[in-house]
Amino acid sequence: MKDSDIIFITPTLHTKWLGYQSEIIKNLFPGSTHIIVDGRQNWPYAWFYWMDEIKNIPGKWFVHIDEDCFLESKEQLLRLIQKMEDEDYSLSAVSDGFHHYRGANGTAINSFFMVGKKDDFLESDFNHSDMEFNFDGRGWRNNKNISFDPAKHLHSFPYPHEKMENGEDTSYEQEPYYSLLWKLREEGKKFYYLYPQFDERFKSTNPRIDSNSGDIAIHMWYARTWESPMDVHGMPNVERYRRLEEYLLKNKSVSSKNTND
Repeated sequence: MKDSDIIFITPTLHTKWLGYQSEIIKNLFPGSTHIIVDGRQNWPYAWFYWMDEIKNIPGKWFVHIDEDCFLESKEQLLRLIQKMEDEDYSLSAVSDGFHHYRGANGTAINSFFMVGKKDDFLESDFNHSDMEFNFDGRGWRNNKNISFDPAKHLHSFPYPHEKMENGEDTSYEQEPYYSLLWKLREEGKKFYYLYPQFDERFKSTNPRIDSNSGDIAIHMWYARTWESPMDVHGMPNVERYRRLEEYLLKNKSVSSKNTND
């Protein structure tokens, strides 16, 4: 597979971590396009901007990756894409339930690291341009009344891993982009759920193909408050990010200039 077959998309708050992530992507996939989407304004509508951005960019696959998520292995990512190709998966990501950080809807995914087949998304009967969202006691609701329906969305739901902490809550629409996921499920698109490896070094969630494979990436969570002493699984958030930065500078051929961003 050529690098140009893969498009990377990062929604960003423009923290210094975007610089590190961009360098790593460029080092591992020099021939790929990396789209940066400003996520600081017009939320939640800004989440969907990437769907318009990729329309005219050549490529078969996309990787939607938050700025606090850092690629670890080109080999593992390519292995995942090959699995998706061979087994006809449209989307692959960590479930939004069943692990240390999330106990939301387990059928949904979290988009911090999301690999998708571009055409399956663009050909979906989903138009975000006329959607309106509001947040209430049941989560994110929309003017098209697209929400979780077990009869429609639980078909072919083989969660392949052990269920860890937090369980799930299917009554709450945790994220506005759930609406896109439910539409894809209604259209019969297959999801592959990545294994959410809990990394004690950084208290991070590291997506893997399965429990015995290598890390594809490191996802830190709480990028908005990365300088905060808030406790995250027994470690101050700022210390988690300090350890990550030390690791990236030592192991990922990234530049210390990012420390001044």
